[in-house]
Amino acid sequence: MRRTCLVACLITAILPAFFTAQVPNGAGFHLVQQPEPSEIEPTGFRLSWETSVPTTAAVYYGADPSSLSAMYPVYAAAATHSVVLTGLQPGTVYWVRIANMLGSDTLYSLVLPFATRSLSSGQIKIYFSQGIDPAAAGGLLPDGDTYEAVYLETLARINAAEKTLDVAMYNTNRADLVNAVKAAHARGVRVRYIAAAATANTALKPPPLFPVLYGNDSALMHNKFLVIDTDLTDKAWVVGGSMNWTNTNMVDDHNNTLCIQDQSLARTYELEFNEMWGSSGALPDPAASRFGSAKTDNTPHHFVIGGRSVSCYFSPSDQVTQRIEEAVRSADHQVGFALFSFTKNELGNALIAEHNSGTWVRGIIENINDQGTEYNWLRSNGVPVQAHPASPALHHKYAVLDAGYPASEPTVVTGSHNWSQNAESNNDEHTLIIRDADLAVLFQAEFERRWAEISTSTATIAGQTFEVFPNPVRDRLFLRHSDGSDQPATLEVRDAAGRLWLTANTSGPLAEISWPAALPAGVYIVSIKTESGAAAFSIQAFPR
Repeated sequence: MRRTCLVACLITAILPAFFTAQVPNGAGFHLVQQPEPSEIEPTGFRLSWETSVPTTAAVYYGADPSSLSAMYPVYAAAATHSVVLTGLQPGTVYWVRIANMLGSDTLYSLVLPFATRSLSSGQIKIYFSQGIDPAAAGGLLPDGDTYEAVYLETLARINAAEKTLDVAMYNTNRADLVNAVKAAHARGVRVRYIAAAATANTALKPPPLFPVLYGNDSALMHNKFLVIDTDLTDKAWVVGGSMNWTNTNMVDDHNNTLCIQDQSLARTYELEFNEMWGSSGALPDPAASRFGSAKTDNTPHHFVIGGRSVSCYFSPSDQVTQRIEEAVRSADHQVGFALFSFTKNELGNALIAEHNSGTWVRGIIENINDQGTEYNWLRSNGVPVQAHPASPALHHKYAVLDAGYPASEPTVVTGSHNWSQNAESNNDEHTLIIRDADLAVLFQAEFERRWAEISTSTATIAGQTFEVFPNPVRDRLFLRHSDGSDQPATLEVRDAAGRLWLTANTSGPLAEISWPAALPAGVYIVSIKTESGAAAFSIQAFPR
């Protein structure tokens, strides 16, 4: 017990210095894994961590990172540790630091934040700005799939704010939305607004009465999120996604927006906002505010929201590319991605590895001419990727994994984070990874709509043109090499869930393939693969 008291006194004396740095390892043992949460409940959670040798431990925790007043002792020495913290408050962020002890030596973990499960409804509302493919949605409907729907929902969330409203928005020229924020401020809501220093933000001129901080003048404050009424369990909302408050981005471009009613997530977004704001108060503290690479990883990452497993990460402090890569590599059956910009090699290689392992991978990229684009690299490795037409822009930043395969934990990755080096290392971004079967199906339906809009019945692979006809198909399908060559090719037919219905190996300038009578009418994806590459496009099947 004397050792525990010594550790407690030592932590009290030097804790502030440990908040941002790992204590040097002078004891000859180290942390193999920092504490991770599981079994997240309203009144507690399990923490697990690992040390290189068996140690005893003391777990210090509290709702204030500068004053960890509670202590959980671990007297039995072990290398793999697991404790359950109980008696906590719902919807609250707790800070934890673990002292691992071996003889007279002590090794500390970082001071880390974790969130209990909230008592909020956990409702997640999904909005797409330009429609979905109903045939791929299996009877499910998004909360809206028009510009008007997402605009009205955004307006409603602002108008419903009672206590607090934090806005982090890359760019805005929508006076109607800013006027709603002004009205919230006028009725007594504490309004705080962060805008990008790099954008025009014309709707914020002349300066409004509420405080505005312009941030990240060395890169981009690229967030697009609102945090509403964090302290009210049933009214705490996070609204975010890929959509900026500009006419073009809202009315014309392809975007997605999520509205999530969860206090734990709202408190987490508020922590991120406060770091950029420089304070937790009504006015910003520019001297203390941190943007871009100056930020630290100081928010919880794991949540249970409405029974769903949800992870939340912010750039550039949280190694977001690694988290996206882990999600991509977890796919068992299919990956679809729709991205404005894609230049991150690690993610391109992860998609190629999934493709080579048999996962059905398809993608759509808007800016295929960005420096370092993954577009050509993916196509040269046989991954069916399509370039999106110039207008309107595909402004999404999402991936959908294993939609239609409930046993494989269908997952959606979305937010403001392009798959680029700037998003990873310089910009302020937000990313959500949500494991939910229905949400994945809806994102897949959005993907299929975009895919079909740009697909044709003609594909070019390494300079050779292939044509598939007729489209729509009823009982026979033909594959023709338009240049008359006889290069061997493999034709595959899959449904929107990635299930393989037909494989045909062909050669010669024209091949005839029987269309399976068992296939119901609907939209299918035809893939053509040769030794030089691959291409894919949609085809409509008539009823037999």
